[in-house]
Amino acid sequence: MAIERPDFANWTDEDFESRADEICEYFHSIDWLGKLGGPRHEVFLDLAVQAEHTIERPTEVSRNQIAEAVCWARQEGTSWERIGELLGTSAADAHGRYADLDQTAGASAPLD
Repeated sequence: MAIERPDFANWTDEDFESRADEICEYFHSIDWLGKLGGPRHEVFLDLAVQAEHTIERPTEVSRNQIAEAVCWARQEGTSWERIGELLGTSAADAHGRYADLDQTAGASAPLD
């Protein structure tokens, strides 16, 4: 069951930082497969990237949410190529930035 959507339009950067748990709870409550037709882990990564791009200054919270989303996507079998697409970069760049967080294949795993 989805939780009521917070009014993000009126939030400040500080709201996004201090209310990160609320944001995560809301996003995890949505039936993304039904709404968007894509895997939840890819939608979560896409939304984390979009959220970071909409705030004036990226924060540690926004960067951590992207890293968490990358980890989840890798655990679900998403390729580095797809992760790169969602991040707006190449597979090699995505791998270089986040491979050390990859719990599925390890940091030294080749690009897939």
